[in-house]
Amino acid sequence: MNSYSVYNLRLARTLYNNFYRARLTDANGEDAGQILIVPGLPLDRSQVPPDAPEAKPYLLIIVEDANINKNTVVDFEEGVSRAVLDKFTTETMNFEHCEFYYPSPAFYFNQEDEEPEAPQAGK
Repeated sequence: MNSYSVYNLRLARTLYNNFYRARLTDANGEDAGQILIVPGLPLDRSQVPPDAPEAKPYLLIIVEDANINKNTVVDFEEGVSRAVLDKFTTETMNFEHCEFYYPSPAFYFNQEDEEPEAPQAGK
C-alpha cells in the first residue's frame, strides 16, 4: 500500500505558452496548495546535432503555496507528481518525471525540530 497523499488538480492555462497554474485539493476536498507547471519539452531531433544526447520531457513544478512542512514534503512531492503526470501524459507525450522548485525554503527554517537546548552559563 502506498503512503503518498492523493491530490486532485484544478488546472488553468496562463497568459504564457506552456505555463499552467493548478490549485491542489486533498482527498477530503480541502485546499492543499497552488502550483505552477512548466513542461520541459526537448527540441526536435532535427534541430540538434546528430551526436547530441537524447533529452527526455519532464515537468517543472513551482510550488507557490502548499500546506507542507519538512516532514511531509516527500509525500507531497510523490502525490503531486502522480497527479500531474496523470494529467499531462497523453498518447503522444510521455513525461519522464517532475522536478520541484520552491521559491522560498522558509518553511524549512521557520520550524523547530525539537525543543531548543537551554543556554549554558558562560557562553
